[in-house]
Amino acid sequence: MISRLVANLCVGLIFVILGLLLTQVLMRYFHGSPPSWTEELAIILFAWLVLLYATVGLREGFHVAIETIPSRYVRLQGWANRWVAALAVIFGWITLTAGIDYVLRTAGQKSAALQIPIETLYLCVPVCGALFILHGVARLFPEPDPAEATA
Repeated sequence: MISRLVANLCVGLIFVILGLLLTQVLMRYFHGSPPSWTEELAIILFAWLVLLYATVGLREGFHVAIETIPSRYVRLQGWANRWVAALAVIFGWITLTAGIDYVLRTAGQKSAALQIPIETLYLCVPVCGALFILHGVARLFPEPDPAEATA
């Protein structure tokens, strides 16, 4: 449920970023100079997009390592999946704690063009760290498949 919501948010972010970049190109072509805020906002949204979609990749299992490790060790597939999930939880914890620390250290700073709090950019790190933990735990303890229970 959460991964579907995050994936839909990522699709929306892609369209907003494309709109910003198109605006920048058109303004450069017709006006000779693009507005600086479009590039800065696109960078902020792109950082959010990449990290958010990485959490979806963990939950849905379409990262390269998540696919490669279990397929190499067919007999140990269950344990390999759990190891990958456990490593993701550890990575999420490190990302969450380091991200919170970094957001607190940069509190009060403003972005160059938009003059918005720079925490708007850096907050994506702890938020996505928390999502990594959430999705990693979900992979550690998957819901039982109803089809297998009745078989």
